[in-house]
Amino acid sequence: DLFAIAQDQPFRFPSTFTFVIRAFSTLEGIGYILDPDFSFVKVAAPYAQELLDLKTRRRAGPELVQEIRKQANDARDSTISMPYRIQRIEDFVGQLESGDLKLRVRVLESERAARKANVLQMATMYTAMGGTLLNIGVVMGSQGNQIVANGSFIGAGIFLALLVASMR
Repeated sequence: DLFAIAQDQPFRFPSTFTFVIRAFSTLEGIGYILDPDFSFVKVAAPYAQELLDLKTRRRAGPELVQEIRKQANDARDSTISMPYRIQRIEDFVGQLESGDLKLRVRVLESERAARKANVLQMATMYTAMGGTLLNIGVVMGSQGNQIVANGSFIGAGIFLALLVASMR
């Protein structure tokens, strides 16, 4: 909208200016929805004032020399520490390649799926064992071997209890 209005006026805004204004108005709207007392202008004003002060302030000779010296010291410190940083990165990569160092990454969805698969596998085993013991108990009970049949029924009951416990 601002861009359309600016097209008719002799003063033209740069096209990126309208996008910046749109971004600021979006931030203002989001901030207002989250907190009705929020004002983007109040938050941004000190930073904008600082930028304006830096731009308009003329530096004196000693102040300018001090700023240049500070920037040169920062650049020197970064340059001096660079070989050490590169060596640390190279050592780290070497440890990874040789297998001395292993990265451990947790993927919660995979862990959850593995736990679920483990529970289902145990439930399947309990069901198979309980069903087998139940079948043995029925066969032995029909042939008159009550001691083995009762033991098989007890075992089937234990596996049934384990199955129910694993499903919780």
